[in-house]
Amino acid sequence: MQCNTHAVKEGAFERGNPIPVCRTQQPVRVLLADTGELLRQQLAAMLSDANCEVMAAADGFEVLCRLPELRPDVLLIASDLPRLSGIQVCSLLRQSPDFAALPVLILTGANALVDRVRAELAGANACLEKPFRRSELQAAFSAVFDGQLNPGRASSTESVDHVLPSDC
Repeated sequence: MQCNTHAVKEGAFERGNPIPVCRTQQPVRVLLADTGELLRQQLAAMLSDANCEVMAAADGFEVLCRLPELRPDVLLIASDLPRLSGIQVCSLLRQSPDFAALPVLILTGANALVDRVRAELAGANACLEKPFRRSELQAAFSAVFDGQLNPGRASSTESVDHVLPSDC
């Protein structure tokens, strides 16, 4: 499997512009699932800088197996994972009483309209199209943690940009 070296746009890791996800002292627990090792490392570094505890998984089956143990606050998962896709995982979570309310952000490929539609039908909270910038990740996290997006109301980052404070 090849690593996606361009999954995060240039300039996405500029310091001084933290992702406004945590408004408490407790770190936000993020379960990150993507096949690209480099993308997982980059996102883990970005999220760690924003007071997030990042746990990683390589495929959808691993996500489902580790969810009861890890109990993340948010799931950031690629749509194109092996064994179980991110969209399949999201659909299964929405049917589980224990994880139905877990915020799910789906990472899709460029111009993946079909994946975005499937993500919405599966109950994802938001979609991020790879490659993406830090500001797009900020917008998606802000929308989820500010209660702007509910399960089943997936949104592309274009429609959630308005929820970020102007100082972000």
